[in-house]
Amino acid sequence: MEKILAENVKRICKAQEKQLKDLASSIKMDASSLTRALHGNARLDTIEKIAIALGVSVKSLFEVTNDNVEGYIKVNGKIYQFNSREELNQILSL
Repeated sequence: MEKILAENVKRICKAQEKQLKDLASSIKMDASSLTRALHGNARLDTIEKIAIALGVSVKSLFEVTNDNVEGYIKVNGKIYQFNSREELNQILSL
């Protein structure tokens, strides 16, 4: 369960162009403490703070994604990296 939480938080941060240290700062938490919480037993209040800071539901932080799409694409001479269908769609809509 913790692996899913960590992966989803990282994916959402990347989509929002946030780093984990920025997320940690916004919830008034040390970056190393946030990393430990994501990979261990995160408290419910910490998970709620993360969800609020990212603008998502707590439930979405635990949803399993079967989005095994990742790679690179060249659009108009510029190379983009994507790690989900959502990111690919964003790139294609540029």
